[in-house]
Amino acid sequence: MNKDETIRAPSLWELTRTFLHLGSTAYGGLAMVEPIRRKVVQERGWLSQKDFLDGLALCQLLPGATVVQLATYVGYRLRRTMGALAAAGAFILPAFVLMCGLSALYLEYGELTWVKALSRGFNAVVIALLLQALWRFKEIIRRHWLDPGIALLTLGALWGGASYLLVFLAAGFLRWALGLKWAPEADGLGAVASQERLSQPRHSATRTLAVALALALGVWGLWRLDQRLGLLSLIFLKVGVLAFGGGYAMIPILQWEMVDHLGWLSLRQFLDGILLGFITPGPIIITATFIGFWIKGLAGALVGTVAIFLPPILMIIFLTPLYQRLKEGRGMRLAIQGILSALVGMLVLVTLQLGRASLVDLPSWAIMAGAAVALIALRINLAWVVVTVAGLSLIIF
Repeated sequence: MNKDETIRAPSLWELTRTFLHLGSTAYGGLAMVEPIRRKVVQERGWLSQKDFLDGLALCQLLPGATVVQLATYVGYRLRRTMGALAAAGAFILPAFVLMCGLSALYLEYGELTWVKALSRGFNAVVIALLLQALWRFKEIIRRHWLDPGIALLTLGALWGGASYLLVFLAAGFLRWALGLKWAPEADGLGAVASQERLSQPRHSATRTLAVALALALGVWGLWRLDQRLGLLSLIFLKVGVLAFGGGYAMIPILQWEMVDHLGWLSLRQFLDGILLGFITPGPIIITATFIGFWIKGLAGALVGTVAIFLPPILMIIFLTPLYQRLKEGRGMRLAIQGILSALVGMLVLVTLQLGRASLVDLPSWAIMAGAAVALIALRINLAWVVVTVAGLSLIIF
C-alpha cells in the first residue's frame, strides 16, 4: 500500500462519534479546518497529511460551506458514500439542534428590552465579521487585474437591481473569456496537488440522474404540501449550488433572497440570525436553520438545513473520484475565479446595506470598530469578543 493512501479506516460509528465531537466544539468558519486536520491526521491517523490537504484544495474549488465539504470528503475517503453522509450529518447535527433551541427562544423573547439591547451590540459585531470576511477575501481580487474590475462591475449591477444569479453567471463567463486572452498563466486556484488518482465509480451518470430526480420530486412534494416550504427548499438548494467561497458567500445571497426580494425577514431579524450562526459551533451557515424556523417552525428549520447543505455534500461525493480531472481543468478555474470576484462585490454591497441599518449611533460604530480590530488585527477568539460585546451592550443600550 502506498504510504499516501488511507492509513486506517474507522467504523461508521467511530466516524460519526468523532464528527459529532468536532461539530460540537469547533467555531469560526475556516478556523475549523485545523481541529479537523488535527483529529483526522494527527490523533486518529485515518488520512495522511497529503490526502487531507488534497481534500481541502478540492473543497475550496466548489460552492458551499468548506468545513462541511471537508467533513464529507474525509468520510468519503474512509467509508465512501455512507461515510460521507455520516460525517457530514454528524458535523451539522449539534449546530442544528442548538440553533433550533435558540430560534425558539428568539421567537418567544426577541422583543424583550434586554434582548433588543444585546441585538444592537451583536449586530455591530456582524458588521465586523463581514469586514473580517472581506479582509480574508482580499486575496481573491489580487490574483489578476481583471478581478477587481469584475468585483466593481458586480457591485454596480447589484446596486442597480440586477439578478445576482445572472450577475454571477456573467462574471464567470467574463473571467473565463478574458482570462484566456489576458491571463495566460494558471491562477493557482488549485494550489495543492494530489498524486493519487481515485477510480471513477461505475454508473455515476445514472446515480447523478437518480439524485437529481429525487431532489426534483422532493421539492415538488414539499410544494404540494406547503408552497412556502417548497419555495424555501428551492431557494436554499439554489444557494447551496451557487455560493462559491464558503459559508460567508451564502450570507449576501440569503439576505438578497429572504430580505430584499421575499421580505420573509426584516433586516434586523436577518442580522440576529447571522449572529446566532456565528456564535453556535459548527458551520456558520447554520443560519439557514434560523431562517427556516422563523418561516415555518421546526419543519422549516429541517427543510432549510437539508436543502442548503445537500448540494455541496453531493458534489463532494460525486466529484471526489474525478478530482484529478477537475483540478486540471483550467477553464473551470477561471470561471470560478470570476464568480469569487463577483462575490467580493456582492459582499461589499451587503456590508454597506447592513451597516446602514445597524450602525445608527456612535456607540454602535465604536463597538463595530473595536470588534473589527479584535478579530482582524489582534485575532482574538470570537467567543471572547461576543462575551465582551454582550456586557457592553447591556450597559450602554
